[in-house]
Amino acid sequence: MVFANPSYLWALLGLLVPLAIHLWSKKEAKTIKIGSIQLLDESNSRQSSNIQLNEWFLMLLRMLIITLIVLLMAGPKWRTKGNHGQITYLVEASLANDTSIKSILDSLQEQSTVLYLKEGFPEWELDADFKSEQKPPNYWQLVQQMDSLHSDSIVVFTKALMTGIRSMRPNTKKKIHWVVIEQEELVDSPFGAISNEENIQLLTSTGNGKVARIGKQIVVEGYGANTSGDSLSLLDGNRKSVPLLELKPLTINLYAEEDFGRESQYIEASLRALATFLNREIVLRKKEDINNEIVDLSISLEQDIQYPLEGKWLVFNENPLAKTLIEPSLKKNVFYLTSRLDSKNTVEQFFTEQLLNILNFDESFNNWIAETDIRQLDKTQLEPEYVAPKRKKERATLLDVSHWFFWLLTALICIERLLSKIKKQ
Repeated sequence: MVFANPSYLWALLGLLVPLAIHLWSKKEAKTIKIGSIQLLDESNSRQSSNIQLNEWFLMLLRMLIITLIVLLMAGPKWRTKGNHGQITYLVEASLANDTSIKSILDSLQEQSTVLYLKEGFPEWELDADFKSEQKPPNYWQLVQQMDSLHSDSIVVFTKALMTGIRSMRPNTKKKIHWVVIEQEELVDSPFGAISNEENIQLLTSTGNGKVARIGKQIVVEGYGANTSGDSLSLLDGNRKSVPLLELKPLTINLYAEEDFGRESQYIEASLRALATFLNREIVLRKKEDINNEIVDLSISLEQDIQYPLEGKWLVFNENPLAKTLIEPSLKKNVFYLTSRLDSKNTVEQFFTEQLLNILNFDESFNNWIAETDIRQLDKTQLEPEYVAPKRKKERATLLDVSHWFFWLLTALICIERLLSKIKKQ
């Protein structure tokens, strides 16, 4: 058995704790003078030995519980001998119904192991329908789990979508070959809609494995909104439903002292530019018109303002060492304006663009776009770092046995609690 985090095994020194408690709880026997022990001697001896036996059994049981907890923290893995000749094939779920590889997988399944590229690596089934599983898997996280497969050589059929890559490139002792099913044909897919007082605009994604373009068009007919108004049904052949976002006017509060009159003018000019660029109304409230409601953004150009932590805030906090005009603070949804504004830095440091970024009202659009992005990675960018084993034992397959330790730990805790309650120890 090997451990993923062997440093946790130092915690086994905690086994001395229940042993010390057991020894310290021993009390010195008291001498009681009685006339005769002829009738009590045999019964008392049995009861004493029974109590002593139970005490030692409970102590060993508690020490075993501590041992199992430490082993679980260390990540126990069982070393098994891998199959050097067998090849395991993994298929991304979104390709399961793809006719381009279905015939290939049917022939492979007769002589090799074919699994799905998803958590747990379930077996590939001929008639399974995985159309609902279009979200790309986390490729590199699954690579780390591939070390538990029995075969040393693994072939992965994948779409290699960019949205499936997260974290650092992993290391692996398995020989993994990636077969990227390239998407050459341009695919048109509506993914959302936005509405304002004038019209409804449908957002579409057009792309393939190399490019992705986002477009929008005004919808005149062929649609229907649901009763709650949060989705739009397209009345075409597919009858697809897309999320609908209503663009309401943005409200911004501005707190400014008289000394910050120039900064107020630049902020107002930037907001007018954003309103034109976004084709969206922006309502700016000065100090005398501000009420207690939470708005999209509050801007403070006052030194001693007592602002609440509700909503999003941009607060003047001069910092000569700052690299940008707007920087995030340690508090959530609070940003600092690091310098006084003038005609030079507002243009050269892109103040308007930075203001657009902290408003972040494109968050819904970004989530929609990520779901429709079908751009693909090159195979060389997808492959993990192969680490050749130094010893023959390191090539063996490591099986995670943590779940067995967990169930054993649960059973031992139940037994210990039940025995402690019965014996009152």
